[in-house]
Amino acid sequence: METKIMEQTYQQIANTLLNIIQEEWKQVLLYAEIREGYKKVYFYYYPESGGSPVYSLDIVELFKMVEDEYDGLENELYQNVTRLNEEFLEQGQKRWTNLTFILENTGKMNINYGYDDISQLSPVEKQEQWEAKYLKHDTGF
Repeated sequence: METKIMEQTYQQIANTLLNIIQEEWKQVLLYAEIREGYKKVYFYYYPESGGSPVYSLDIVELFKMVEDEYDGLENELYQNVTRLNEEFLEQGQKRWTNLTFILENTGKMNINYGYDDISQLSPVEKQEQWEAKYLKHDTGF
């Protein structure tokens, strides 16, 4: 059940990613997790020029981005993911524990929701599992 608020929130997440990424890109893969007392959001993108995926936390250093600007945009991502989670609950949908938001440079979006209890895994374990599932570490696409 998609609502107008959900659709708007997906678009806001995409727009925020566009504002953060400082170069042409092929694909962005965002991970978000929300549960009681815990929130985590990060992403990787594949540059249009090819090569390995770029981790979101490396953008400030790689592109000499003003850290306060990055922090503000990252905060927008957290707010939008939180809004999406709240809308799911308001619509009576099953609570997701994590999601993967995939955005192509063509504008195509795909969202994969996870419902497993992953609270017992460390943040490092969760990130390693997610990276193994979603990231292609070769230079080909």
